[in-house]
Amino acid sequence: MGLALVLSYMVLLGLGTMISPGVGLFGGIIIMLPQWVTESSHVPAYGILTWLLASGFHRRGWPRAYALFAAGASAMVFGLWMEIVQGSVPGRVVSLEDVIANGAGIGMVVVLILWKNMPVQSSTPAA
Repeated sequence: MGLALVLSYMVLLGLGTMISPGVGLFGGIIIMLPQWVTESSHVPAYGILTWLLASGFHRRGWPRAYALFAAGASAMVFGLWMEIVQGSVPGRVVSLEDVIANGAGIGMVVVLILWKNMPVQSSTPAA
């Protein structure tokens, strides 16, 4: 089930990349949204992808550090390819800002996973 979920999510991101603004139902919705919404959507989108990938790698027995590194690198490479694909879609352009937003989402999830899994230190002094 995990692999199917990750692949389905990647297909969903890929389909979103191929939407031409103003063309069809989804293209019409995109042009109605404020630009900051579409631009900032990269942060959670690639954060979720990183989390799905890291969870899948870790479930398969990868150490957490390796799973996070592989997930972050994989999500970033996927995001770069999606930017290249987006450049071939009428009305869309390749954007360094989108790549940076992808990286921000990836980085935020990596930091959250590391923070969540930090050992808790006792605040009482040892006797």
